[in-house]
Amino acid sequence: MRFALACLTSAVLLPAVLCADAPMIQNVVGAADFQPGIASSGWVAITGTNLAPSVRAWQTGDFVNGNLPTSLDGVIVTVNGKAAYVYFISPGQVNVLAPDDAATGTAAVQVTTSQGASNIFSAKKQVVAPALFNYAQLGGRYSVIQASGTFDLVGPPGTLGSAAPTFLAAPGETVVLYATGLGPVQSGQPTGKLVDTPSPIQLPIDVTMGGAPATILYAGLIGAGLYQINAIVPDLPRGDVPIVVNVNGTASAGQSFIPIQPYPSKGEPTAPAIQGCVSGQVDSMTYSVQALPFNFPDEVSIGGTRLCSTCAVKSPIYAELAAQLERSIRQRKNVQACYDAKGNVVQVKVIRP
Repeated sequence: MRFALACLTSAVLLPAVLCADAPMIQNVVGAADFQPGIASSGWVAITGTNLAPSVRAWQTGDFVNGNLPTSLDGVIVTVNGKAAYVYFISPGQVNVLAPDDAATGTAAVQVTTSQGASNIFSAKKQVVAPALFNYAQLGGRYSVIQASGTFDLVGPPGTLGSAAPTFLAAPGETVVLYATGLGPVQSGQPTGKLVDTPSPIQLPIDVTMGGAPATILYAGLIGAGLYQINAIVPDLPRGDVPIVVNVNGTASAGQSFIPIQPYPSKGEPTAPAIQGCVSGQVDSMTYSVQALPFNFPDEVSIGGTRLCSTCAVKSPIYAELAAQLERSIRQRKNVQACYDAKGNVVQVKVIRP
């Protein structure tokens, strides 16, 4: 028998015969951390060739009666035979939300387009697959985090360039983390429906930063496959510290970091003689891109006055002052900054209203 213009896939024929333009899956991983392991209501990235005829994400018109789309431009994905919810399609990558399915272990993932069905890829399916979303910048090292209350973005200064300012997190501060794969929620929210009301997760969760436990104030679903964790930053030294999310004994596998600034400490060396002071809000702090993330600012502007910050030797006291200035920007407070003969900031005080 001869097949001229048809593509044939069959459980009987091993391996299945695929036409030249049929989709081909090469890998299936978590879409947040690109690590093996997927879970229901978690975002999944499928990579390969000929996975879609177009490039687009879901749009408002793709939702019908609050249901998430199971097909975009004819692209359908199944996990263990159940339709996944298709968020993004392109020839090389498709992102989907894994459907509700109690089965764990090896899961069969398949992509179907107008050109036929792909090979069946065996993915590792778990009850939960916790993963934090990271910024794409700086090598994807830092988690997407916001300060609770102000919702300022947390990250090394300059992470997002001119798009948005980013600030260091402080010990004792409440921050908001964004994750996926944290499992079922108390409301029983179906994965395939738009999320109208946030709901806490069912399973126990803990978060560590630099190995120290963070106090969790809330952990729950806030959007399709998107979970929010509100946590208090523990007392940590200045620098990058790893974040690990553990749900019911399963820890996040990807690398995610939060940049920490210290509490102002006591007993620092005496500052040099004060030449003068300026008052006002901190307009900006300029950092050298080559030395990110944890160099000292090259320049500070306060109330329109520009001060040199790196003329003298970088000392521990200046590191503390820089941290105070960073906090004042985030808290939108007026400060009085005093400087020495070379223009180095040597003293910072918050001006009370």
